[in-house]
Amino acid sequence: MLTLKENFYETWRSGKPDAFVNSWEVFPQVWDPVFFFMSPVAPGGTAVTPHGITLEWRADEPGVMPITTPDKLVCPDAAEWKKYVKLPDMSTVELDWTAAKAQAEAFRAQDKFVMCWMPTGLFETCHFLLGFEGALCAFYEEPEAMHELIAAIKEMKMAQIKLIKENINPDVLMFHDDWGSKTNLFMAPDMWREFFKEPYREIYSLIKGEGMIAMHHADSYCQPIARDMVEIGIDIWEGVLPSNDIQQIKKDTDYKLLLMGGIEASVVDVPDWTEEKVRAEVQRACREYSEGGCFIPCLTYGGEGSIFPGVNDCIMDEIRKQSKIYFG
Repeated sequence: MLTLKENFYETWRSGKPDAFVNSWEVFPQVWDPVFFFMSPVAPGGTAVTPHGITLEWRADEPGVMPITTPDKLVCPDAAEWKKYVKLPDMSTVELDWTAAKAQAEAFRAQDKFVMCWMPTGLFETCHFLLGFEGALCAFYEEPEAMHELIAAIKEMKMAQIKLIKENINPDVLMFHDDWGSKTNLFMAPDMWREFFKEPYREIYSLIKGEGMIAMHHADSYCQPIARDMVEIGIDIWEGVLPSNDIQQIKKDTDYKLLLMGGIEASVVDVPDWTEEKVRAEVQRACREYSEGGCFIPCLTYGGEGSIFPGVNDCIMDEIRKQSKIYFG
């Protein structure tokens, strides 16, 4: 019988796993102080980040959203972003790593991967600062300024990665940036390539150069840039929605991109969820996406668990049952 880590590698390499990798079981998340410094908001509350973004975490939602009303908008003019945007200098920030280091060592003692999570990515930071429409318009109206802003955000994020590596030495680093809606990218593929491909190549070169597995969260429709994701060094696309043709993406990327997700949250993670519906959706995902390996079934959110209690436990239990069917 393979260990959790061995089974993960066999799945990633389209080898001979003996079970589905079960959601986040093999790489639990370490809650590091960089995360709390950059996103200091708890469920049900609001908070202001070090770069002035007001975040809100509403009840029954999986994560935070920015408040970009005129009175809260950080940067009303992309051309003048240097006037409005103050990105923190990570070399001057004092952080307490004690709890995170202890959590990492506990996971290592269980022979699991240590994973750290880094929100918010380059695109999301842009629209958190400028507002969603403001950011998208600025790519057309102020391209030079947007390249400069993205480069500055990239440098801040790379400094954060180095801090996490130095203090936690994780096996997996998950970078969080949603690039699309459920049915389409937020911008044309060529625009994404113009503004984000090369900065992300630098980020993922750093992550992999430091010996970490590169995971990118985007619970989005990103199929048109799946090959690009492989080219810039992403190992795992976490959050792949069923609206993507998951089996076709495997073929398009020569089985080099491990796809994690496939379970439709809007079907199962709802107030009136039933065990029957949850199990049926897990069965569908395993049936439709298991061929050829390179697939980890789980909810598409960028982290462990579900919004409504009991849903994720039911999902993981059904994945274990499906493993017996598909792997014997």
